[in-house]
Amino acid sequence: MPEAVPRSVLVIDDTKIVQRFAEDFFKRLKLNVFLASDGYEGLQAALSTKPDLVFLDLMMPRLDGFKTLQVMKSNELTKNIPVIVMTAYSDRINVVSAKKLGAASVITKPLSEEVLLRKLKQVFGEKFVKSVLPADPKAKENPFGVNEEEYGDVVRGMVEEFVKFFSEQVDRLETAVHNEDVEVVRKITHNIRGTGGSFGYDEATTLATRLNQTVHASPVNWREAEELVVQLKNRLKR
Repeated sequence: MPEAVPRSVLVIDDTKIVQRFAEDFFKRLKLNVFLASDGYEGLQAALSTKPDLVFLDLMMPRLDGFKTLQVMKSNELTKNIPVIVMTAYSDRINVVSAKKLGAASVITKPLSEEVLLRKLKQVFGEKFVKSVLPADPKAKENPFGVNEEEYGDVVRGMVEEFVKFFSEQVDRLETAVHNEDVEVVRKITHNIRGTGGSFGYDEATTLATRLNQTVHASPVNWREAEELVVQLKNRLKR
């Protein structure tokens, strides 16, 4: 009896660290993974690869997630592909808007393996998920049956990559706050908020959220923004 064709997942997100996290998770479940960095790339990938499931970020350059979703659901070739929207801002407007456009579900960043697994069950069913997970996982922290040393290397590598990413983002953030550049601050805090908790940096996620809220106020309290950047830098040092 021939082996079943592996399921495929397309991840559309402009943050490389999010792509890496999702790619590592899905590959450990023996899924084929395709990546795209914005809406245009995502639409091209959806048409060329015909994935079984799409994870779509809302805030992206060039073509955002709402417009990408709208195009996907209006195209005969992609309209039946389930789309799970990912957002760092789970306010009611975003959730309702995404579902009206045809999203199967909406999840809030930062991502976690538990949430991703739950969404796979929702789309592919309990039977499929049981087929890709070992019957008796060795540990809750490593539910995929991979070699413990290999798993540890993967986790350490991703955390190191995130720390580098975090450092670069905080440096850019400091410059943006100094220049009082609201749009850049919003973008960077969105990226930090969407990744920090995935790697154990919950405090970074909280601080980035507060900073994002600060620059959404009118007028912006730039002194408070500077203090929050200092706290983010201190968190990085720890």
